[in-house]
Amino acid sequence: MKPAIKLLLFTYVLITALVLTSCSGVKSASSGAGTGSGAGSGFGGSGSGSGSGSGSGSGSGSGTPTGPFTIGGSVIGLQGTGLVLEDNGGDDLAVTGTGTVAFTFKTAIAGGSNYNVIVKTQPGTPTQTCSVTSGTGTAAANVTNIQVVCAPIFTIGGSVSGLLGSGLTLQDNGGDNLAVNGSGNVNFTFATPLLSGATYAITILTQPKAPVQTCTVVNGSGTVSGNVGNVNIVCSQPGYSIGGSVVGLITGAGDTMELQNNAGDNLLVTGDTTFSFATPVTNGGLYNVTVFLPPTSQPQRCNPWFWTGIANGNVSSVIIDCQHNDWDWISWYIPETNKANNFAVVTTPLKVPTALGNPSLSEPGGRDFAVTWTDTVGRMWLFGGLGYPYKIPLPPNVIPENLLNDLWVFDNGEWIPANLPMYQDLAGDWLVDPTPLKFQDVPGIYGTLGATTAGAAPGSRWGGSTWADSTGNLWMFGGQGFDSSKSQNNALLNDIWEWVPAALDNHPGPQGGWTAGTFTGQWIWQGGFSTGNQTGIYGTQGVAAAGCATGTTTGCVLPGGRWAAATATDPTGNVWLFGGQGYDSAGKVGLLNDLWQYNPTLKQWTWIGPSASNVANQNGSYGTLGTGSGTTAPGGRQHAVLWADASGNIWLFGGFGFDSAGTGSPDGAVLNDLWKYNTTTKQWVWVSGGGTTGLANVAGTYGSQTTAAASNVPGARWGAVGWVNPDGDLFFFGGWGYGASTTQGTGFLNDIWEYDHTTGQWTWWKGSSGVNQQGAYVSTAGVPFVNNVVGARRGAALWQPDTQGYVWVFGGEGYDSSAGAPPGYLNDLWTYLPFP
Repeated sequence: MKPAIKLLLFTYVLITALVLTSCSGVKSASSGAGTGSGAGSGFGGSGSGSGSGSGSGSGSGSGTPTGPFTIGGSVIGLQGTGLVLEDNGGDDLAVTGTGTVAFTFKTAIAGGSNYNVIVKTQPGTPTQTCSVTSGTGTAAANVTNIQVVCAPIFTIGGSVSGLLGSGLTLQDNGGDNLAVNGSGNVNFTFATPLLSGATYAITILTQPKAPVQTCTVVNGSGTVSGNVGNVNIVCSQPGYSIGGSVVGLITGAGDTMELQNNAGDNLLVTGDTTFSFATPVTNGGLYNVTVFLPPTSQPQRCNPWFWTGIANGNVSSVIIDCQHNDWDWISWYIPETNKANNFAVVTTPLKVPTALGNPSLSEPGGRDFAVTWTDTVGRMWLFGGLGYPYKIPLPPNVIPENLLNDLWVFDNGEWIPANLPMYQDLAGDWLVDPTPLKFQDVPGIYGTLGATTAGAAPGSRWGGSTWADSTGNLWMFGGQGFDSSKSQNNALLNDIWEWVPAALDNHPGPQGGWTAGTFTGQWIWQGGFSTGNQTGIYGTQGVAAAGCATGTTTGCVLPGGRWAAATATDPTGNVWLFGGQGYDSAGKVGLLNDLWQYNPTLKQWTWIGPSASNVANQNGSYGTLGTGSGTTAPGGRQHAVLWADASGNIWLFGGFGFDSAGTGSPDGAVLNDLWKYNTTTKQWVWVSGGGTTGLANVAGTYGSQTTAAASNVPGARWGAVGWVNPDGDLFFFGGWGYGASTTQGTGFLNDIWEYDHTTGQWTWWKGSSGVNQQGAYVSTAGVPFVNNVVGARRGAALWQPDTQGYVWVFGGEGYDSSAGAPPGYLNDLWTYLPFP
């Protein structure tokens, strides 16, 4: 049995060795004298070995794990929500919680594959900045060592105080540039937040440039422990100059005024010039400019414009307006007068015993070629014209272009209709009956020549001639309109009328009684014919004779019926009349060039000449510029301007008529020639205009506004209105004709020109050098202003300068304040103050 036992034991050892050898998954080896080889795979691999000879052998195998393996780790310091991690550009994982939070991506990866974990979205509630460590590698087993460390981040910001504009750029820690714009207190926050414990340092990269400021940083550096909002950028506040200009001041002795800003900082300013106060006003501060001591070179007040405000930049817009060369919209209290085509309005009653007087909002309707007077107490009168009556019903888009015979007076700052009937109502109040103001194309009621006749009144007309006598009575000659015959319309008239003013109506009673609201007076027919279209009765040239009238045609003289004659009154009170369209000595209607003198005291007319002027449609005989002769004379024309200077010489400008060549014959053309009639030599002298040979349709040469020049000359026109300044210079305004360009063509004009009779030069003072200028009714409360613009017009009514030198202008046909509107009939009232 012993041999069997030994064999069994040997077999057991051998089997055990083989098993142990084959079960090793880590390593295999062979040794001995024989040879061996082995191969294996992975943890569950296999190995084999073989040997021969007297040795022994063993084998082992190794390889890459196959997975799949999970990718994960932990987030440290998380405080809330919003964190999103990402692996390999996908497989997003939202992680929430507080403190240390484990995470594992839901998608495992194969063994040997790469992983790349990043923070896709930082936490937002609260804001933190998280960073990844050990976030990349190759998976050989489940990955659990990725760490995402989160810490809070905080914004860095503050405010800029006193900023005025743009150009400021801030930096944090030498970067993260931030442009800050705006005005006042402007908050700012840098785009890049910082981690808790980080440092910040705010500096200024560029200072503001628009406007220039110098800014400094306060509380600009520190260590972050929370949102930083106390950084303050303080910007210096600039001081701004306050100034402007003086306009319209009479220069010379006494032309210095003293201005103040904010009741101090006194400044002496001399003449029409610019000015600037010495002390600047800090940004956002108030300026308030006043005239502390006025100049003594003129009686008119100097008014500040744009005088107060908040200084947010240099101020140069203050205007000290001393009124000369200004328009003043007098009828501002009736706002509708800045528009055309207004009907007449009557306020009645003006006063009742139980109340104070009512302000009169009466106004004449818009009209063209009315006539005017100023009486001895300064009241301004207006009669007739073509235009709008008292309100009457009209079909749509119909303009009542008919002739008027209403009489108005402007007195104490308000319009009052004259000669209207009055009645007492059931309450006992006295009222005006405006019915007569509704009528147009009214025939004249002549009554008895030279005698007061109840109800007498001139017929409706336009384009008449007027003057006032030394007693304050008002006189009118001719025009086109209605005579005593209802059958003869639009006749050319040569009747003479006198208006004798009385007073504003007053009806006695308690507390001063009643005032209905009409000015009383009497019309008297004083000469000429009660029927129109009368031939001129010239008599002997240069010989005065009594005026003719109905029933008296021998031994007398009288201009023929005419309209648009030019009229002026000389210093001795004699009336001068030139041309117009009307009847000559042969009964022919045409453009006339006859010059007449009328002596109101003797009621005598004198035909002055020239000798051929009793025949209509004469061409001009210009001769040599500046030289008179017995044959030189202006051609026939209508709507020229006539002046009488201080020496009694007569001046004539423009109109519509005949030049040296008869341009436009048989109708005529637009003229710009200036003539002087020397009452001593009794010769006409061609002074200016008409080009080099005395021709019509000439454009103006305007030069520089307010500057006289030998080359300046107004453009050809008709329907202008003129006056003589106290220094004897000749002025006119507006009309219809040419501005600075014949290419632009003709139109309504609003320019003001002066002819200096001593230097022989023209000055363009105001208005446009073009045509059809719209009006600008800027100022209110009756204050003159340099930027007011009277719209272009012709046929305006004008009153000669008053005692303060103001010229008054009413209506005409032209342009109101409405942009793009066509011309219409105007009823605005203006004053203009020329330089003396």
